[in-house]
Amino acid sequence: MPDATVAQLRWRCRRGMKELDLLLGDWLARRWDGADAGQRRSFQWLLEQPDPEIAAWLIGGSRPGNAGHAALIDDIVRHCH
Repeated sequence: MPDATVAQLRWRCRRGMKELDLLLGDWLARRWDGADAGQRRSFQWLLEQPDPEIAAWLIGGSRPGNAGHAALIDDIVRHCH
């Protein structure tokens, strides 16, 4: 993916909560390059969700209904803390 797109994603990782900023930005920095197309789509989908939903999934232990999205949440929680 072009650097401009990664820069746009990095900007979109900036949320209203510091915890989300750190988790999302860390995943982008550490895992994006090795992510497959499905993980990348799920991450882009995640960035479209409202902050309270993202916080519930990443911090509160809730899970999205879609298996691919849930797998991404698990990956973020496991690798980015």
